[in-house]
Amino acid sequence: MDKAEPVTPVTDAPDAPQAPKTIGGWFAANLLPLAFVAGVVALIIWRGLDIWDVAKAALGLGLVIFIHELGHFLAAKFCDVHVETFSIGFGKAIPGLQFRKGETTYKVGWIPLGGYVKMVGEGDNADTEEAEEDPRSFKNKPVWQRMVIISAGVTMNLILGCLCFMAAYLHGVEEEPAIVGAVVVGSPAWEQDVRSDTQIIQIDDIKKPTFPDIRPTVMGAPKGGEILFRLSDRTGNERDAYLVPRRNPEDLYPLVGINPVIQLTLPKERKLTGPPVRRKSPAAEARSVQDGSSFQGGDKIIGTTDPSNPAVVKLLGTDPRDPTKKDAFEFLRNQYQLRGKPMTVRVDRDGTPHDFVVQPSWTNVLPEIRFQMGRLAAVRRNGPATKATLVGPVDEPPLQVANVDEPGSGDRIISIEVTPKGGGKKLRFVDEFSKQKEDGVEERQFDPFRLPYELERWAEEASDRTVRITVLRAATANAKAGRRATFDLQWDPSLVLNGESVLGQSAPMPISGLGLAYYVETTVDVGPAAGPGLWKGDVITEVRPRKVDDKGEASPDKWIPLKQYQGAYLHHLMQILPSPELDFKVTRAGTPDTEVTVTVVPATADWPAVDRGFVFNFDTRIQIAEDPWDAVKMGMHRTWRTVKVIYQTLYATIFRQISAKTMSGPLTIASASYNIAGYDIWQFIIFIGLININLAVVNFLPIPLLDGGHMVFLIYERVRGKPPPEKLVEWSMWLGLALILMLMVFVLYLDVRKLFL
Repeated sequence: MDKAEPVTPVTDAPDAPQAPKTIGGWFAANLLPLAFVAGVVALIIWRGLDIWDVAKAALGLGLVIFIHELGHFLAAKFCDVHVETFSIGFGKAIPGLQFRKGETTYKVGWIPLGGYVKMVGEGDNADTEEAEEDPRSFKNKPVWQRMVIISAGVTMNLILGCLCFMAAYLHGVEEEPAIVGAVVVGSPAWEQDVRSDTQIIQIDDIKKPTFPDIRPTVMGAPKGGEILFRLSDRTGNERDAYLVPRRNPEDLYPLVGINPVIQLTLPKERKLTGPPVRRKSPAAEARSVQDGSSFQGGDKIIGTTDPSNPAVVKLLGTDPRDPTKKDAFEFLRNQYQLRGKPMTVRVDRDGTPHDFVVQPSWTNVLPEIRFQMGRLAAVRRNGPATKATLVGPVDEPPLQVANVDEPGSGDRIISIEVTPKGGGKKLRFVDEFSKQKEDGVEERQFDPFRLPYELERWAEEASDRTVRITVLRAATANAKAGRRATFDLQWDPSLVLNGESVLGQSAPMPISGLGLAYYVETTVDVGPAAGPGLWKGDVITEVRPRKVDDKGEASPDKWIPLKQYQGAYLHHLMQILPSPELDFKVTRAGTPDTEVTVTVVPATADWPAVDRGFVFNFDTRIQIAEDPWDAVKMGMHRTWRTVKVIYQTLYATIFRQISAKTMSGPLTIASASYNIAGYDIWQFIIFIGLININLAVVNFLPIPLLDGGHMVFLIYERVRGKPPPEKLVEWSMWLGLALILMLMVFVLYLDVRKLFL
């Protein structure tokens, strides 16, 4: 029927007032849309954005909206419903982008935040005389047809999302491989002795998984439920690890503590403001021996100083799992073994080798400050700590781990004794010096942050690697607190270079070779008696770092609350901050009700750090379909995985299992679209597929005003045989509008904080 109708340009919708006849009148009528467009253009210019990439991102997001509304439109036409308007975007039509064909007006609105299909008998038109009498009215159609029309938008988005994935997999999609790059200290994976450089070959019933398969599996596990991880090392030896996800309040998501492996290509951004390394780090200060340039995005690390022969630069071996790449784990081992020494790093830059002499990095500490040793936090399965031999007294249980919800629980290390190279005096690291010196023993007061380094240096030279640990025990049902127990442990060097990561606010400090980790208190144990800084007995309750903009100017960041056992996180924070200055909120000893704010500048200590300031992206491997049918299966799996992650994230957010701060709004989506559009067209297609799935899932939630809410009303009508009461529909619509507006304001607030503040 529509094909016989002429296409007629129109200046506005049929029921709208006539457009102004003068140019001045037109500007006055379109003042708000023009102001919106002017603001967008100003933002593009201010941010220095590439206009072509902005256009690609806008077209991609516009396609998502168009497909959604096209689904409603086609379904309405199929069910012979009278469609008055088909609009992409809201507000007045952009001049020249509106016309009428047959009974329907087609237009593109100024505000690109959605779209709509206006049908007779639907929405504001539901109670008109035309809606009641017109047999082609939406409200006069059978329930099943209205269900088809309402669900057609999300169905089209799901189909388009799946098609995007299928097309990308036919070309090849870069996904993070299921290889353990690092393990978070104290996490379930760490406790179950999952080690870096092992491949995950199965997660529950998922065989040949990729790394993104981990998160939906972990989030979908019941509370306290185990997840099977089948692991394979480089030699092909396999073992099973059963991990129970951790659900700490500080964690954004339930986690098992496994991070992906890095790639040795320095990240390449569209517009670099500096080298792809951490500001003011040794890597940032290094220069090419060949031409004096700094590290650049796209540089591929291909060799380093040989730790066994520092005069030689040795090429890295190939990755046994991907011969096209260098071995990232060999680079990390070399960096560890060369800590405290200059390290030459050779990169391949567009086929030309460049050598950089990168100086050692040193640990940042608070000057004259030592923090209190905390309780044992975790032990590794089958590690030295779990095999510790009790020396005395008799009938004491094994090493006890603290429960953070039970203050005072768990053992606290007060002494570690080792035999130095060549024998002679014993070396004893102590929390407090003994009142009476013991013959044949040299005592050193340990710093909880430095202690792991001291023991690693000792173990590199020692022949007798027996470690004697004395702990102060907590109270039990059968014994009082304060008693001591001593254990002998055998240092395991294979655990030292094992890709451990101190991440998260609750992460403890590891003594890797002993397979144990301990908390560090935020209480100052040793410090100046008085002065402008921290005092002995102060308890740090909050820390505020400085953020640094592209011009290198520092400004205060937000305050980060700290629990008393989270001192290790504070130490980790000091190693990665772009600006050294820190503000602390502390409760002062003797005046627990008084909180003071102090500013301290960390100093460089005399023990080396491993990290030299390189910034690496996670590694990816090409996942490519063998044939079109394989692409269909891979695309459907990716679609289902995405839907599952979205629903799990929504559920976990509602029930406060993850932070609502992880949500993103239209500004973040637009920013991500722009960044990906300028990087790789196939990654952009994947991104558009993800946006389609997100729109489909969110739009079908049972919230009034959304398609899902309309579907709930239709289900009610189908079951009861009559529409829901008008008052119920009206009030639910107002409630849905309020919820959507509050959500929009919240995510826009998060977007502004992420992108501009």
